[in-house]
Amino acid sequence: MNLIKKQGAGTWISLGALVLALIALIIYGAALSAGTDLTIASGSEMFYDMARTSDIAMTQLVPVCGSLALVFLALAIVLGELNLSGTVGKVCGWIGGALRIVAPALIIVAVLNFLYGSFTGLGWTFFSNEELVIYPEATAVGQQVITGLVFFVIAAVAAIVAAFFGMRKKEAVA
Repeated sequence: MNLIKKQGAGTWISLGALVLALIALIIYGAALSAGTDLTIASGSEMFYDMARTSDIAMTQLVPVCGSLALVFLALAIVLGELNLSGTVGKVCGWIGGALRIVAPALIIVAVLNFLYGSFTGLGWTFFSNEELVIYPEATAVGQQVITGLVFFVIAAVAAIVAAFFGMRKKEAVA
């Protein structure tokens, strides 16, 4: 219980960003598996087509950047817990600070690649002619993509905000 009371706002916000990024990665995986080779409407493009360069880049970068962001956020939380002094404490503080800066950047890279890879599917699904009958599966995948993007963006904003707060509460000097 004492460990929980010692946590600063940065730890809690980083933990929230970690959970949100994990949820976003799960939604990304579900959208990718449901949308791969899914025809949006008769005569239309596929939602995700692994022959498109943007989709190939998305499938390679989003999981890597998202996973690295999760690891970096977790490491930043762990390093924030270490109560080391001297040179080792300073180095751990610098590394933790760097990880807290790099993690949101990686989440933003994941968001941008997820969005870029989803342009074709989202465009056909939500912005095509009214005469075109869109399959319900494509609409469901489009909603999953939008939900995943929202979770990624919230995780990135939370991780950015967390970098401005301390990981531990200041101990009272008696």
